[in-house]
Amino acid sequence: MIGTVVAAAMSASVALAQVVPPDDVQPPPWRGQYSTTSQYWMFNTPDLLVQPDGPIPAHGGLPPGAPWLPSTRLTVQPLGSWIQSDQSGRIGIWPLSGTMNVIVDNHPEPNPVKYMWVQVVWQDIPGLPHTGPELSGFNPLASTPLTAVGPVDLGFGWFETTYKWEIRPNPRDEFFILGGNINVDQLLIDTWCIPEPGTGLLTVLGGGLLLVFRRRCQR
Repeated sequence: MIGTVVAAAMSASVALAQVVPPDDVQPPPWRGQYSTTSQYWMFNTPDLLVQPDGPIPAHGGLPPGAPWLPSTRLTVQPLGSWIQSDQSGRIGIWPLSGTMNVIVDNHPEPNPVKYMWVQVVWQDIPGLPHTGPELSGFNPLASTPLTAVGPVDLGFGWFETTYKWEIRPNPRDEFFILGGNINVDQLLIDTWCIPEPGTGLLTVLGGGLLLVFRRRCQR
């Protein structure tokens, strides 16, 4: 019976892991494992309070159809107006030159460390000084220096930059601001809440197998 459940869970995890947005350029190596979450925003509608488009996968390997985390959300405060499409064929673009406020809620258990992994697909706003993406306003403060990897050239003036940092211990929630004189086409946020010693060894068995164990961190 357990073998059947494990096999089904692993198949569901693999299927979900294949559902990714088009510019998932630098995914974390731990995506889909125990205590991880992964969500993305495509900005296909002009909604200033933006819910994620979906999980990739949800909650570290829940079955297909599982909802995204409703508390992970964005508030967009741009000076420009939402752009439906551009000449390169990209659909749903937010001109910032303002801010995009990001809130990620966590399970309240004080696990040792939270890894943050954020991918931003962006381009300079024509006519404004070049800034690139600017991350600030971290609450709580990062426990390690912010690391940026990229930019990766995607063509037509679009780039992808990945940002990484750690928070110790895992907080109830974290907040940061994405700003800069940029158009944003896509945002991906992966998190990994490191569980207590011993449980971490189970990650080598794969995210699907761990459905039979109680989660220590849902977000």
